[in-house]
Amino acid sequence: MKITRGYKTELDPTVRQSILLCQCTGTARFAYNYGLARKQEVYKESKQFISAIDLQKELTARKHSDLPWLRGMSKWIVQNALRDLETAYTNFFRRLRERKAGKKHQSLGFPKFKSKSQGRGSFRLDKPIHVFDDRIQLPHLGTLRLKERSYIPTSGVKVLSATVCERAGKWFVSVLVEEDVPEPIQASGQPIGVDLGISSLAVCSDGRPPIRNPKVLHTNLKQLKRAQRHLSRCKKGSKNRQKARQQVARLHARIANIREDALHQATSSITHAPLTPSERISLKTHLASLLPIPKTKAEQKKTKKQVKKLIHCCTEANAPLRPQVIVLEDLHVDGMKRNRKLARAISDVGMGEFRRQIEYKSLWNGEMLLFADRFFPSSKTCSCCGWKWEEMALSDRIFICQNPQCTFFTVPQDRDRNASENLALLAEEYLASLR
Repeated sequence: MKITRGYKTELDPTVRQSILLCQCTGTARFAYNYGLARKQEVYKESKQFISAIDLQKELTARKHSDLPWLRGMSKWIVQNALRDLETAYTNFFRRLRERKAGKKHQSLGFPKFKSKSQGRGSFRLDKPIHVFDDRIQLPHLGTLRLKERSYIPTSGVKVLSATVCERAGKWFVSVLVEEDVPEPIQASGQPIGVDLGISSLAVCSDGRPPIRNPKVLHTNLKQLKRAQRHLSRCKKGSKNRQKARQQVARLHARIANIREDALHQATSSITHAPLTPSERISLKTHLASLLPIPKTKAEQKKTKKQVKKLIHCCTEANAPLRPQVIVLEDLHVDGMKRNRKLARAISDVGMGEFRRQIEYKSLWNGEMLLFADRFFPSSKTCSCCGWKWEEMALSDRIFICQNPQCTFFTVPQDRDRNASENLALLAEEYLASLR
């Protein structure tokens, strides 16, 4: 089957290339703001909408008159910025129709002008794009070095686009490719219920230890407060204020990277077949023996990456080890954040990103994904007899069944473990209905 996958890695540009990348992000920001201003102006005058194609024609005409600096930029930068603006307008009017139909939206999200103070931004390029082991060739930008070798595939894929962005003083490129992968072999293991939380990132019903929550924002909060306080005391427009802003940006980027890495490891451990350290080492040795013997250090690194990718392939051998069904709770995260005492801790978990990663990883690994009803009392119900603790509060971390006929009568149970087992029972009921 064909899948669309993005590969993001850091660039290593020269000083001249960094200046050129800043000019490209400025061009994308100018095109977006120009299109938004023209859309508002045209609608105010004639109550009509101007399309992205007409806006592009206007900028092309002005390129040869009063905007000659646009000639040195790729046409894809302007075109994709206007396409993004068109998409933003489409999403706004879609939400507006849904609100009139009765669906609640926290904000409609009318497009806003982009400011340079919010970051340099990004731009997207289409063909021609050529990817090599240690560099990438982009239109009107030339060849840029990559800090990671052999990460982006160079053969057997169709390159669709490349998005360049800046974050905390570093430049990154995300290459979107279309590749053919074999149809995943359907998993046949025991279903798993996954309960998300704050003290632990996730608790699974298969008996594995709870997945640890790094609580990265809480860990770095003192350092972040100190950096923010130093930034607020710097004189506006000074060099020290610019340095302080860069320090705060680096801290935020570090926090986001640690959280993203923890989420990827957690979701991969759930969707992939669990292996002990000894089994992993033996499997690595077996797969490395099947590949050609590397002769250089570059080939050794490439072989290691190939082995790492082959370990997690879906095969008939590991099909009984992978869960056939994964059950998550349909959490209302925005509503949970309204509790001011828990809002920061809930935001630090990244529950929405966890769900997004599980959705596509379960699809790629041949597993079914179910979502329990939002009002399903997974934490208040005994997983053994079904007795419900109506008065259970959020502060009660231990579940105690009060049904005398239950096997776990007055036996302390972990609240999150009990909830995950209730979610696993939903999966078993679903599989029984299919038989």
